[in-house]
Amino acid sequence: MTPAVPGLSRTETQVLAALSRSPRGLASVRETARRAGVSPTAAGRALALLSVQGIITQSPMMVAKGQASQATVYRVRFGTAEWAALAPAVAKVRLPAHTGSRPIKRVPPHLRHLFWNTAPAQLDAATSAPYIARRLISTDDPDGLAWGAASLPASAWEHAAITRGLDPAHRALAHNLARHGHAAG
Repeated sequence: MTPAVPGLSRTETQVLAALSRSPRGLASVRETARRAGVSPTAAGRALALLSVQGIITQSPMMVAKGQASQATVYRVRFGTAEWAALAPAVAKVRLPAHTGSRPIKRVPPHLRHLFWNTAPAQLDAATSAPYIARRLISTDDPDGLAWGAASLPASAWEHAAITRGLDPAHRALAHNLARHGHAAG
């Protein structure tokens, strides 16, 4: 459901909704399009118009995608009067649920920098989930933790929670991820 937002097309509204739910921004037109449920061409046009209107920013930045890469990151300008006027309507937008075609069985390439000194065989979630969870819990990387929460079984997080030398905050996080993550495992 996409409510009418004065001054914005349906596509622009969907793109703005996708960006508003990604506070750290999105690093490609394709990723923005996927999250908004629109074509990459339409997303590119919408991003350009939203940028001209001053509702979003586009900033070149180095991002971790398995290795450091230069990308344009798109972000909502949350503190502006323009955003404040649009936010209530944009909050009502329902974006398409992302349904991956199959579960990811290996650490994805955009997270490999977190496993820079790990043997490739240990990047398989089916055989090395406890190791992956331990590594993710110690990195404090939000993208890594989000992927792990969606991809690793509860047992892997419980295993990470008993890691020697883990501080209480990380131990509590591992327990929470185990309680609220995948039950299988």
